[in-house]
Order: sequence, then structure tokens, then C-alpha cells
Amino acid sequence: MNGPENSGILLSAAVMTKNSLRTLKDCLDSLDFCDEIVVVDDHSTDGTWEYLQSRGGKVRAFQRKLDTFASHRRAMCSRARGQWVLIVDADENALPGLGEEIRELLSQNPRHDAYHVPQKNTLPDHWPRPVHFWTSQKRLLRLGKVRWADSEWIHVPAIHEGKAGRLKHGLRHRSYDSVSHLLRKQISYAQSGARHFHSLGRRASLMKACTHSTGAFIKFYLLKGLFRFGMGGLTVATALSFHAFAKYAFLWELGSGVAESERELVPGDTRA
Repeated sequence: MNGPENSGILLSAAVMTKNSLRTLKDCLDSLDFCDEIVVVDDHSTDGTWEYLQSRGGKVRAFQRKLDTFASHRRAMCSRARGQWVLIVDADENALPGLGEEIRELLSQNPRHDAYHVPQKNTLPDHWPRPVHFWTSQKRLLRLGKVRWADSEWIHVPAIHEGKAGRLKHGLRHRSYDSVSHLLRKQISYAQSGARHFHSLGRRASLMKACTHSTGAFIKFYLLKGLFRFGMGGLTVATALSFHAFAKYAFLWELGSGVAESERELVPGDTRA
């Protein structure tokens, strides 16, 4: 775990991009409370890199081919010069109050090395009834005190000592553009999770596939309130339940020695 340079910078933002031009400006504009913004771009072809080059100011951008998300995050954080880093996806932007809360926290010698940041996942405004629901991930991290295990998993968590704290304010995540985008991403996430579980020697079972998929539906549809959003809420909850099932289906396939799950089954979707 590499610590930050002695640069006088307290807070860095770290952003990963891949053909992210549509949402990138809003993302970067919302991070103005950070002392610097480090961006790693996976060789975008939609003008993202050219926009980053022209942005200037607090933004420092470099290009790197994505191999695994863990190594990508390590490379990104190794470029950050702050004592703390806020990890943000290019389709996210900071909600009002997040900057003030983080600045206040960092001025008081924080107790934890990692903090969960709430995420308001919003779905298309063009849907008859736009959908949103809340999740959280460890996104505010003390550099030099966290690491990522080698893994292909998209959602590989940061590893650190002790418990993680929690912030009250968070990020808005513009999750999916359409039903087809929603479903494609669930397959991609499920494949990534299956490969991660397979690398750990885990095996699929009928019980796990049933209980995890049913549990995911109950969690999102009932506990997180997606039932309030009519057909849109049912669509999202069912897709997230399908993700939980598909992860174990792909894991079963990998454990059976079938190579199909090692390949990208969903062609060419590069949107976050």
C-alpha cells in the first residue's frame, strides 16, 4: 500500500472513464471541493480523452488499458497526491452537502480508514415514472491504509483494518439508460462476480441460486421501496434479482469446466 506524497494536498478525487463524455462534465464539476481530480481513462474513443486534455485546472488525467478493476484502482490511487481519496464513477456526481461533510470530517482526525458513501441510483428520466433507490459503497479512503486484492470482480471492495465509517451525504449514480442497458449490465456484473467466486474456489448450488435471487428481489422491491415506482420499480428489482441468480448460474458453468463464461457474452457495451 503506497502512501501519499508529501504534497500538502488533503483530498483527491479519483475517477475512471471509458467513453464517458455524456456524463463526465457533470461529474467533474461536482467534485470542485476536492484539491485535485485524478482521472484514468481506458482509451476512450468518444472524445472523453480530448475533453480531459482540455479541462485543465484540478484535473490530472492519464490513460491506462483496463485489465482488472482492482489493478485499475491501484494505478489510479498511486497517482493521487492527497492523504484521502474519494472514488467516483464517471456516471456519478456529488450531491449537495457531500463536500462540506467530507471537509468537516477530515478536519477532525477521522477515526476510520474507510467510509461508506451513500449512492442514490437513478434510472431514466424518460421513463413514465423515474425510479431511484439507495445503496452504499466504501468510497472515501485513507491512502496508504487500504488495498485491493487481485480480482476480476467489478465490485471488489477495499481492504483495510477496523470498521468503516458512514457518511450522511452521498453521490447520485445515473445507473442505466434503458431496460436493455439494465439487463446487459446485470449479465456483465454476474460474469465478473462468478469469475471472482470461482477464483476463490467457491461452488454454486441450487440453494444458493434460489435464496440469493429471492433475497435480492425482497431487498430491493420491498425493503428499498422499489414497489413505489410501478412497472419501473418491478423491472429494476427483477433485473437485480436476475443478477444474483445469473452469478451462480455462471459459477455453476465455470465449475463444470465449460469455458463459455470466460468470454464476453454481451458485445461491446462500454457505458458505465
